[in-house]
Amino acid sequence: MHPPISDENEWAVGWRIVLACAVANGTGIALLFYCFSLFLIPMSTDLGLTRADTGIVQSLIITAVLGAPVIGRLTDLFGFRPVYVVCTLLLVLIGLLQGLWVSGFWSLACTVALAGFVGGGSSSVALTQPINAHFRRYRGRALGLVGIGVSLTTILVPPFLEMVIAVNWRWGYLALAALSGLVGLPAVLLLMPRSAGQRAIRSGNGKLPHDWSFTRQRDFWSLSLANMIAGITTGGAISQLSPMIVEHGISSATAALGLSSFAAGQFAGKLGGGWLLDRFEPRRMAILMTIIPSLGFLVFTQADPGMVLLVLAACAMIGALSGADIDIYAYFVARRFGLAQYGSVFGALHGLGWIGTAAGITLFSATFTWTGSYAPAQYLAIGLLLVAAAMLAPVRLPALGPGHGKTDATPLPTGLDTL
Repeated sequence: MHPPISDENEWAVGWRIVLACAVANGTGIALLFYCFSLFLIPMSTDLGLTRADTGIVQSLIITAVLGAPVIGRLTDLFGFRPVYVVCTLLLVLIGLLQGLWVSGFWSLACTVALAGFVGGGSSSVALTQPINAHFRRYRGRALGLVGIGVSLTTILVPPFLEMVIAVNWRWGYLALAALSGLVGLPAVLLLMPRSAGQRAIRSGNGKLPHDWSFTRQRDFWSLSLANMIAGITTGGAISQLSPMIVEHGISSATAALGLSSFAAGQFAGKLGGGWLLDRFEPRRMAILMTIIPSLGFLVFTQADPGMVLLVLAACAMIGALSGADIDIYAYFVARRFGLAQYGSVFGALHGLGWIGTAAGITLFSATFTWTGSYAPAQYLAIGLLLVAAAMLAPVRLPALGPGHGKTDATPLPTGLDTL
């Protein structure tokens, strides 16, 4: 891997890497994920799909569980640039198919499943690799800035996209494909130095100095399970946030503000989370950021029409973890497992995290169906967040070395933490 420059000059070249990755993140698979609901009504009407059909189609994004480890491994083998370029071109092709070819349930389902599988190449699975390879002292802040790329486009793009879809929903898919191919791809090719995110350093026999043995490490499973458990809570909350607010007799207008508060908290979590990881002991900050949303769920269990401001604050607290999670786990994986196997480890962790998100969506909706209230799921979410926070505490982080600001000097154990 291309060696990083000194801490003092990380931003001299690093700003180009951060900007390119932020633009790529904001125009990749995550934007399609956040905007997909805009297509549901006109697309369902035109193709004759039921809400059950579209729900199944949306759930097929879960193919990221299989795709993320593959994309991560390919990033280790070939470097960031070729993986990003190929995956982005495939996403553009998928967008063209969705706009020009899709004619029913099965063709739509196939394109969404394929997008989920290859989408890791234009998401944090690949985009955090050149950031971690270049930055040391300001790694957390750089990861946070990359994360806000999709936050900004999620604010700016939907109003424009809704106008396009109102004319013809197929044009909406073509517009998203154009953003990926004409904005995200050129940003990476023109802005990012070719040395950024090169393939991992190989040993003397030409092989990568790692394999899948990290799956036998206790710390990998601590991080993966913490990410998965926290994903149950945030995934479930965002999928049902508006009805969760309205359930307590609060107006639908306030529910809309709740979504805005969630987005604001998410934005703050991306930037603030990265800064906290750089500035203070990372594990304590990660534990704190994981516990805080439990207060938000507690507010929801006690909410009434007179607690509007507290409910909005609760939405922001839950959103903060949704924003900071990539900062936390990308940072921890790079510190704990190094860069030679970063893509493989983070890809596997990210893929497992999708299982938690899908489980949370199912849990929260099913809880209301069975009990007529979200309270049982909210109380469970409080307990799950405490468990997730506890699982982060024993993760061992090697010191960054002299000259890197605050570090965790806990030595990396040798052979004592395998399962």
